[in-house]
Amino acid sequence: MTSLVTKEEYKERLLMFISYCKSVNLDNLKNMLEDASNVKGDYESNPSKPTLNNIKSTGETAFQRAIFNNKEVVIDYNGLKENEKVKWLDLELPVVLNKNPRRPCIDLIGALDGIPVICELKYAENSNSDHPIYGVVELLIYYYFIHCNYEKLDKYSVHHSLVLKDFKWSTIINNGFPKIMLTANTKYWNYWFGRENKAEFLKTVLNLAKMLDVNLACYEANDENFNEQKGDMEHYTPILTSNIWKRIV
Repeated sequence: MTSLVTKEEYKERLLMFISYCKSVNLDNLKNMLEDASNVKGDYESNPSKPTLNNIKSTGETAFQRAIFNNKEVVIDYNGLKENEKVKWLDLELPVVLNKNPRRPCIDLIGALDGIPVICELKYAENSNSDHPIYGVVELLIYYYFIHCNYEKLDKYSVHHSLVLKDFKWSTIINNGFPKIMLTANTKYWNYWFGRENKAEFLKTVLNLAKMLDVNLACYEANDENFNEQKGDMEHYTPILTSNIWKRIV
């Protein structure tokens, strides 16, 4: 994956972490990581263009569409360093090439001053989404799949041409140290940090990042009232009321 960690070592270390993680059920992710079709598949993929406007969702899909429609977000580092701006390039892209219609997909792909960004979203609406450790491991597996499949993803031009007409997955690989982001809304983090030790969680994320030699961190976005935005309409276009994300430290 980098000069310090090969693909084989990355997978082995991630599987080791999953085997030692007893507090969160990661069996589905373990099976995904061990499924050979996710790295050996060569099935041509032509992802359909996602609907960005006139949607029904008031949950995670609305969150994703609102973020992408906003075109960019500002990362607030709580005064530890200058704010940075991520510009969004694409969304909901498969990272494997098998015939499974429910293939693993990256929620958002962007760029920060030329540095590739891959982002997984979690959103708490009426019920709460997956445990943040689940989200982190899921995202790290997606990054592994990109490394395994980027040549085939480029061969079949697996992207939507929403911003860049000639998006290349190899850009993520050639950078060597892309920004890997797990982002969720305030309600999500409040829920989980009311049940889990925040300091221990952040320590786990830091240790994973060091073990795998990746630029991994978690971020908090504002809550959005998509129910209010939708109102009585059957379809609507979700929007962000704030495009500032705070790094969780």
